[in-house]
Amino acid sequence: MAKFPVLRFKLPRFIQVHVDRHYLDISLSRVLPLFALMTFGVLAGLVFNTGVGHPYDKVIHIGFFALLTLSIHALFCCRLRISAVVAFGMGLAGEVVQGFIPHHEMSLQDAFANGIGVALVVALIALKRSEVRQAVRQDVPAEEREELNLRKMGLQPVPTRYLSGSSSERSGAPSEK
Repeated sequence: MAKFPVLRFKLPRFIQVHVDRHYLDISLSRVLPLFALMTFGVLAGLVFNTGVGHPYDKVIHIGFFALLTLSIHALFCCRLRISAVVAFGMGLAGEVVQGFIPHHEMSLQDAFANGIGVALVVALIALKRSEVRQAVRQDVPAEEREELNLRKMGLQPVPTRYLSGSSSERSGAPSEK
């Protein structure tokens, strides 16, 4: 597999406090979401330069802010929650600014659509990470796995009502067969 060149730039100290890595990594995997965001923005701007009708406007907001969150997260190597807060903050600030620009309107529905786009990416990244963790856990041999012992922690397991088997297991009453 071919390796792409990687460029790294050191970040200022006040930013280093809030990010995992102290450098800006410019590799293809980090810059690709940014290119997708720019392409989406240019195409949406060229195609829909006169304004978009109500339902499609919200789809554009969702897509743009999903790509914005992914771009911030990938490019700056920061925590997912920081990426989400920054992207959503940018969306709210953009809506407030639109309230002061003639022929634009500030919209709570647009801000909500921005939040949906941010939440969508956060949920997808969190799901991907949990799947990776599960796959890693499955690779550990059974004798090396640490089992969860609720009683040792002073807790009792909660009995479930939805067990497969006879109806007496589910309801606690004797079976009526």
